[in-house]
Amino acid sequence: KIPVGRVVAALEGAQWGRFVVLMAPYSLFYCAVDAAVVRQAVSWFNVPVRYADIFPIRATTYILTLLNSQLGQGGLAVFLHKRYGQPFWQISGTVLVLLLVEMYQLAFYSFIGASVTGELGRSVSPWPYAILGTYLVFHLWFFSRPRSGKIGSAQVLQTFYRARPWQYLGLLLLKTPNLLAAVTIYWLALPLFGIDLPFTTLLTYLPLIFFFSAMPAAAKLGPSQAAWVYFFGSRAPEANLVAFSLAAHLTFMVLNACLGLCFLKGALRELETPGAPPLPSG
Repeated sequence: KIPVGRVVAALEGAQWGRFVVLMAPYSLFYCAVDAAVVRQAVSWFNVPVRYADIFPIRATTYILTLLNSQLGQGGLAVFLHKRYGQPFWQISGTVLVLLLVEMYQLAFYSFIGASVTGELGRSVSPWPYAILGTYLVFHLWFFSRPRSGKIGSAQVLQTFYRARPWQYLGLLLLKTPNLLAAVTIYWLALPLFGIDLPFTTLLTYLPLIFFFSAMPAAAKLGPSQAAWVYFFGSRAPEANLVAFSLAAHLTFMVLNACLGLCFLKGALRELETPGAPPLPSG
């Protein structure tokens, strides 16, 4: 619906030098925080691990994310399984916990932004938050006690049985710097594409855009661009919004993949010594 020529013109008119200067350190910061979250989750629910061991593994999985975000998460489970000799389905359960925390993090901060700006109940429906809140209560109740049968013995669910509410909250808070950094960097980068949006508006809608971009799609393209136009189409030129969303998303993924290539050799070397013994407690 948006002429390709207008999108190309917006891309050509962007200030790419300043844009890359903003995105490069953000990519490194994102990976550093993301690796810390993975290390904490694996140490809590599977086996104590060192940050220096997790960082190259996490960075390397961003190469797979170029194709599909779910493929990147699956690659993370495989790497951790091979490196630490933990049951694959138990490690996969930990990755699922991280995905659950990420979803609720986006919902939580979007709810805060929508409430502060008065958009809740107007352009932002309260029903998704109510549904997610209801499920969270059920989830915490269901996994707070042992279960019998196949559900109780399923390896992929063991992390959910081990996880306590304070650990979910701890992981959410540990991931928070990445979301706040994204809102800040995007707020600074949007004017480079001829777009001016308030910080609180981005805080409201960017978590929702990230939520939509997590939908299954090749390289996460499509849903994200549609969400940018849907939420901000009345506030900025649609072609500029599409141009920025494509540039931000692809630049971020390419920078992450390049970072992964830098650590690929180290990650493969880690895999050559599988079944690393747990770190001493204390």
